[in-house]
Amino acid sequence: MVNLTLVLALLCTLSLISLSTPEFHTAKVQPEGKVILKCSNFSNLISNILWFKLNDGRNATIISSMIASESNATMLDGFKERFFMTSNITHVFLNIKNVNFSDSGLYFCGHRGSTSAVIFGATHLLVYGKII
Repeated sequence: MVNLTLVLALLCTLSLISLSTPEFHTAKVQPEGKVILKCSNFSNLISNILWFKLNDGRNATIISSMIASESNATMLDGFKERFFMTSNITHVFLNIKNVNFSDSGLYFCGHRGSTSAVIFGATHLLVYGKII
């Protein structure tokens, strides 16, 4: 298992992200199950809220975006069928249904600026077990 603190420290060192009082979570789910990732709702501070996933290497893939907590989310191509972003007054959620092994990884919620991203929360998702 990747050490979440080590990965975030490396990303900060490379100036790829900055952290703003982040939350760190771990979620475990079996294949074909469903999981809800969450982070504190910071939408009253900024707009263009994002969920994204760290890929192998230095790149992150944007999964979804929401202009404000009361707006509808936009799911990017490749994520429209099984992923859904919602929010309430206290949290921003990323719902994943029919989870598969390729969904394992490090997910972030935050805001992307013109040159870097601000991270408000991170979740390490671990998909484990056998498909029956």
